[in-house]
Amino acid sequence: MAKPFESRIQDLVYNVDAGVGHRIIKGVAFFLVLFVLMVVYTATQFKGLDDPLAMDQAQLGRNLMEHGRLITQNVRPASMWYLMEKSPHGDHMINAHPDIMHPPVYPALLAGWFWITRAGFSPDLDFGQVFPAEYNIVALNHIFTLLTALMLFLIARRMFDGRVALLGVILFFLSDSVWADSLSGTGLSVVTFWATAAFYYALITVTNIREREGYRSWVVPMAVSLVLCVLAFLTRYGAVVLVPGLALFYGFSLGRKGWIWASLFIVAFLIGVAPWLARNQAVSGGLLGLAPYTALNDTPAYEADTFERSLHPRVDLRTVWVSLRSKFMVNSGKYYAENIRLLGDGLLTAFFLTTFFFRFARQQVHVFRWAMAFSILILIFIAGFFGSNTIKLMNMFWPMVILYGAAFFMILLDRLQLRARILNIGVSAAMVMLSALPILFTLMPPRANIPYPPYLPVFITQVSNMLEPQELMSTDMPWATAWYGNRNSLHVPHTLDEFYEINDFIRPVRAMYFTQVSRNQPYLRVLRTGRYSSWYMIHQGQIPDGFPLTQGFTLPRGQLDQIFLSDRQRW
Repeated sequence: MAKPFESRIQDLVYNVDAGVGHRIIKGVAFFLVLFVLMVVYTATQFKGLDDPLAMDQAQLGRNLMEHGRLITQNVRPASMWYLMEKSPHGDHMINAHPDIMHPPVYPALLAGWFWITRAGFSPDLDFGQVFPAEYNIVALNHIFTLLTALMLFLIARRMFDGRVALLGVILFFLSDSVWADSLSGTGLSVVTFWATAAFYYALITVTNIREREGYRSWVVPMAVSLVLCVLAFLTRYGAVVLVPGLALFYGFSLGRKGWIWASLFIVAFLIGVAPWLARNQAVSGGLLGLAPYTALNDTPAYEADTFERSLHPRVDLRTVWVSLRSKFMVNSGKYYAENIRLLGDGLLTAFFLTTFFFRFARQQVHVFRWAMAFSILILIFIAGFFGSNTIKLMNMFWPMVILYGAAFFMILLDRLQLRARILNIGVSAAMVMLSALPILFTLMPPRANIPYPPYLPVFITQVSNMLEPQELMSTDMPWATAWYGNRNSLHVPHTLDEFYEINDFIRPVRAMYFTQVSRNQPYLRVLRTGRYSSWYMIHQGQIPDGFPLTQGFTLPRGQLDQIFLSDRQRW
């Protein structure tokens, strides 16, 4: 028998006030606020890509979509040397130059996303406009940021409780570093999702084994965790640090057979990445291609990026040992002192570090924290050799740092035994506000500026379009001309003699584009006597005798911010 009308009205009012409807309203309000935050942060802080790695990955994704192969238009002289010396083909391969620097997953995701969204790559741009396809890149990274928050919520519910889960997700979305990573376009949001999801399925594995669940209940999640680690490694090589940490977690958590499963996990990981390593071996003659050699950048032997710009680099054992030893000692101390302490937004990191002096009741919660710390220390060790792009991977641990920090805060709050509920809410709100201060200050005026100097798409597309698609340009920012201009772009060789060797015997260079990347460097230490000394005359507005590029102009017109040279008048 149907309820009377009055009863149905009372049920509706109850649901809106305290039942399912109330939860739906709160959920809708939460997602509405989240959407507004995401839109406002993007609108005020994103004026275009400004990270060379992001542009390099973007042009790889476009090339993969258009050609079906992982080829690059950002041609490094060191990559030419490596292919000539190590590759079975023994060819410099200017056209369809194989990428031997980056793993494939992030470019593959970009390629698929570009195809789905029909990204625009060759628009008519005005001054200060954002390259349209870059909004597609940001949207993809935002999706992975949202998926990471979902994984964080599920982990918190499994490890702690609903209060910690809700607080952790709120703090995650109010983290300035989370959205900054998402806007960077470097794929940090993607690798953070792989890492967080791998942690989640590893926790399911250990929990189900300890609770003596059925065989399938833990084999499947362990396999998923393994696949996610493989995806993380194939997104950023530095993410390999996840594997020893999770192996340690399995070893200490699974009883007598724990170390057997840990060993099998590592072996299975190696099998999973073997096809990509085999591809690199076949293409370049090395398992990781040129990537390991980039540790020589920014060393006493190769200041800043001069290794990548060298057509004949010295890689003898003595040079490598002396260079890497010095670089490691400087970087490791700096990263240990700064990057751990300032991980994410600071305050929660302090709570996280304090948890190492506290023992959680549940063993997997206790052990997992130490396993994560083990991975972080390995990352600092590796970053000591490879520098800033590697240490940025510290942010893939940030969701778990938030979670442990929020859990420890709740423990302290409970021990205060505040009788009035309003006091508990007030203390929690104060902690959230303190954690959110970085993003609040970021959103305040003034807004972020366009990434010029040196990146201005309208300038880059203007000079790039003067060349035919198969012609070669040399520039001090080849990642940008490859992405915005869609042209084969040779990184300016270290010396003028190397330029002549490439131009005369390998491939004619039809244009040269110098920007603030080199022109804003210190005059005496870099331009006059340092790593750009071979190009000093050109920076002074003079053409060396016999130089093949004799026609040129400056950008902006009549100023000396940027210089474009060509083999003939193309304008």
